[in-house]
Amino acid sequence: MSASNNGIDDDIRADFLTEAGELLDRLGEQLVELERNPQDRELLNAVFRAFHTVKGGAGFLALTHMVELCHIAEEVFGVVRAGGRPMTPELMDATMQSLDQLVSMMAEVAAGHDPSPAPAALLAALKAQTSAPPASAAAVAPSPAEVAPAAKPKAKRVRKPKAAAASGGDLIGEDEFEALLDQLHGGKPPGVDTLATPAKPAAEMSLEDEFEKLLDQLHGGAAPGVTTPAPPPAAQANPVREPVLPAVPAAAAPAAETTVRVDTVRLDQMMNLVGELVLVRNRLKTLRARNATPEAYAKSVGELDHITRSLQAAVMKIRMQPIRKVFSKFPKLARDVARGLGKQVDVELIGEDTDLDKNLVEALADPLVHMVRNSVDHGIELPQVRAAAGKPATGKLLLAAEQQGDHILISVRDDGAGIDPEKLRRKVVEKGLMDPSQAAKLTSDECLQLVFMAGFSTKEQVSDLSGRGVGMDVVKSKITGLNGSVVIESKIGQGSCVKLRVPLTLAILPALMVSVGNRLLALPLADVFDVFALDETRLRRLDHWQALLYRNSTLRLVDLQAWSGAGQPPAGEHGDAPRHVVVAQAYGERYGFIVHSVKAREEVVIKPLGLGLRGLAGLAGATVTGEGRVALIVDFPGLVRAWSSGLHGIALY
Repeated sequence: MSASNNGIDDDIRADFLTEAGELLDRLGEQLVELERNPQDRELLNAVFRAFHTVKGGAGFLALTHMVELCHIAEEVFGVVRAGGRPMTPELMDATMQSLDQLVSMMAEVAAGHDPSPAPAALLAALKAQTSAPPASAAAVAPSPAEVAPAAKPKAKRVRKPKAAAASGGDLIGEDEFEALLDQLHGGKPPGVDTLATPAKPAAEMSLEDEFEKLLDQLHGGAAPGVTTPAPPPAAQANPVREPVLPAVPAAAAPAAETTVRVDTVRLDQMMNLVGELVLVRNRLKTLRARNATPEAYAKSVGELDHITRSLQAAVMKIRMQPIRKVFSKFPKLARDVARGLGKQVDVELIGEDTDLDKNLVEALADPLVHMVRNSVDHGIELPQVRAAAGKPATGKLLLAAEQQGDHILISVRDDGAGIDPEKLRRKVVEKGLMDPSQAAKLTSDECLQLVFMAGFSTKEQVSDLSGRGVGMDVVKSKITGLNGSVVIESKIGQGSCVKLRVPLTLAILPALMVSVGNRLLALPLADVFDVFALDETRLRRLDHWQALLYRNSTLRLVDLQAWSGAGQPPAGEHGDAPRHVVVAQAYGERYGFIVHSVKAREEVVIKPLGLGLRGLAGLAGATVTGEGRVALIVDFPGLVRAWSSGLHGIALY
């Protein structure tokens, strides 16, 4: 039976996926931090509450296998909280596996299926952690007084439900409140005793029992395996939340993937701007009716321009999300990879609150996974090797993000062994990826960039993580597709750093507008370095390229008129004016792109290409200019790749 057929509304299930996904994302980071600081009471409580809350939501949806797994994990941390068991590597490994299993279950729920049961071995490992620890472990276990707060903490002042309050006292203690939460959020599995509560008068107990039975029916409080009735429409109380990509794979994600959490303050700002926009529109209508002077029109158009820019900025802020959504899963990922390799690593996150476009947050997830795995696998050394080199046994991995103008710089830095450029030079020749004479001309920095070549790997043995020549080339292709760039820096014995530079948004693009024949093209301005008039007498032939000498180096040229199949410019438009060369970067090198004239710098709104143009090399999208003309947006790397392969003179439209 699918989850969509058990009487639960799709919106409620989407809310659960979002809320639980956020909790599981944070949980991975919290568990890694708890492993480093096992005495941190706040972290311990946060982990306990996370399992408790996910269990409650799963119980509401009658996802019994998820309830069972969450309850056992919650019970384990209940024992740890009480000082009955210390944090051990075995306990943390079992907890990490349970977190992975919950993420897998979430993906199944997102796909509309009931989650599969957790492996019996995992459940057995977790249950084993709830029993009394061995004598050796008990000897070093902190006492309840060390782990728990003072003997009698202040009672949490929580109002009882009206039904209970009517019978007398209106306050309950923390233990009673936790017991009530257990009953409200998924109940107790068979054989688990609830916390004892003081005896109450029969009349009060009767009222509370009736109230709790009603809440059990509304909130899935039945034990695992007990079918709960479908909730009434009124149960849909939670608003739609922002999707959480790491916990729910995009391929299986429900409609919640298309939603985003928006602060009401930003919505109010947008409403105010729309109101101003309406006022300016009315003013322009009035001016037209009165045949107003050009000066009056110019003033209103200036106001319209200001409001439009403000509205554009407000809309872009709504699309922005903190990069924390991607960064939060990497402490656990690095820890899992390091444990599998017998290494130790600490992950530090900087700039988690840096905002960037929602689509970029999603697109950066996979490239960063490759980079983090490579840093732990290739960069961080084994503890004994680090000790022999005079380094701490635990390696450091730093993920940082910062805004630089209209771009975001993301760095993944490790303090590992670094990369030997000469080793890369030898490997690229051994694998037949480059001619020996060509490889000999590479500088040390150019050798480092060889790790981005397809099919290149420095691993001597193939493993589950690396050695197949797949990874960093995927990173480069992904980042290039986002109109970004990626470079690697390294020093032998000190570590490596991979730097990604991507635009703040994929919706608005600063572009250089140029004319090519009778067509208009938009060139991404971030990659443009220079523009100069072309002296046709300086053109030379280099293989199948046209080239000229530019700043004491050879600049290979791409003729955009020949590439696009554009006709001649309209008569008299350019006269005898020379053509121009726009110097731009692609694949880490500079190329010249020949155009007829350079129009202006504009911020263009990127539109997807139509079916007839989709997939053509060298095109990243299209836009509409203020004159109503369609301009194609050029993709420099794709264009260079197409031109170098001999693809010239294609007809675009």
